[in-house]
Amino acid sequence: MAPTPRRPAPGPLTASPANPRYFTVAGTDGPAVYLTGSHIWNNLHDGLGPGRSCVDPPERNDFPAYLDFLTAHAHNFIRLWRWENFRSQAAGGGFHLCMTPQPWPRTGLGHAVDGKPKFDLTRADEAFYSRLRERVAAAGAAGIYVAVMLFEGWGLHLSEGADRVEGHPFHAANNVNDIGIASIVDYQVLPLDPRVQALQEAYLRKVVDTVHDLPNVLYEVANESSGDPTDDEVGDSTGWQYQVIEFVRRYEHEMGYDRHPIGMTMQYPVPDQSKVNDPLFTGPADWVSPGFDDAIPPGQPPSPPPPDTRWHVDPPANDGTKVVIADTDHFAPGGGDALWAWKSFVRGHHPILMDFGIIDVVHPLDPALGVPPYEAFEPARYAMGDTRRYAERMGLVDMVPRGDLSSTGYALANPGVEYLVLALGGGPFRVMLAAGTYAVEWYDVTSRETVTAEPVTVEDGPVDFTPPAAPAVLYLRS
Repeated sequence: MAPTPRRPAPGPLTASPANPRYFTVAGTDGPAVYLTGSHIWNNLHDGLGPGRSCVDPPERNDFPAYLDFLTAHAHNFIRLWRWENFRSQAAGGGFHLCMTPQPWPRTGLGHAVDGKPKFDLTRADEAFYSRLRERVAAAGAAGIYVAVMLFEGWGLHLSEGADRVEGHPFHAANNVNDIGIASIVDYQVLPLDPRVQALQEAYLRKVVDTVHDLPNVLYEVANESSGDPTDDEVGDSTGWQYQVIEFVRRYEHEMGYDRHPIGMTMQYPVPDQSKVNDPLFTGPADWVSPGFDDAIPPGQPPSPPPPDTRWHVDPPANDGTKVVIADTDHFAPGGGDALWAWKSFVRGHHPILMDFGIIDVVHPLDPALGVPPYEAFEPARYAMGDTRRYAERMGLVDMVPRGDLSSTGYALANPGVEYLVLALGGGPFRVMLAAGTYAVEWYDVTSRETVTAEPVTVEDGPVDFTPPAAPAVLYLRS
């Protein structure tokens, strides 16, 4: 397929009133904005590298090269990771995440747990906010929308090693302000210490002030914060996340800023995995990223999720309740292939990839970590870009998931106008078509080649098609 040219990302976005599975540019009547792309932990901060120990100077992220990588794959969306710990580990100590800069300057007397000066939480580190604005603006100029992550939960309660709280600026040993959270409960579960809440709100105002005028902005409350009211060690962040959403919206309104979509992503752990997504779909967020909600097989540890979760292998159709950004981070970390991207697309979602392969480019990974190399993710990366190209060719704002119209179970349709059908196998399949004449196009998911076929004219009813290759996508247009 032809490369997608770089164009600035228009905005701000709002959920389409005609088809709330998709965004549109606020104040317009279309078209749908479809989002897809690769992301990884260090696309905002420096300090990600192999091994458990931090290094000086911290490893730098080459953001211009990252943008080139995204546009080369026709991606137009990233989560911009807000990693709050200045010392932490992941993958059993295979990586260190010693993230810098942070929103507060390290100018205090005494030393934090990493031997560097303590944080002063009452002051803002302009280096952090300048970087935040510069990166969001640069992405927007390249046509890429950015979900600005406001907080991070996983590193506070599920990361490996002894630095879950000890490596956070709000831990008592790390700041000069007499703030001393002892667990994630003190930071992301209501009620908060009024001093902690005041510091969070000052930070939120500063973030919104920094990027409010950029059209490509979305917000995300927190990555994988907790959701278990029965566990005193992690608690339930739901009320706090709702409060953050309302605070950001209220502040935008008070300041006369454009409103930007704000999202809520999977909570973990939860007492009942089958209901993990309920607070997302019933809450006030504009967009959501669900987590695996399958029953956990006997003897299967709940984290990481099993590789065959339904959001990965057979995602449910989007019923139009929310814009759904389907992120492998929450149901198949280390997974994601071309079929996953296409299945998610034709079921009305926006697929994005937790792309560990990006790390492999800068820091060759030890195979013992079990993380796939860069090449393993290429089919998913290119498939995401190809779904975007189809999304921008079609009248997507008028299309809905209609698996009932195809024997394959995978179809997007505006009946009588356009149909996009995913065929997994090589044999014939059936599509229920409205009467008319349709141009016929086939896309080979594996080779990424497109071929046209003879138009088909049909009375109202079923038509059988046989794909020239498998898996394949059939595109019909009146």
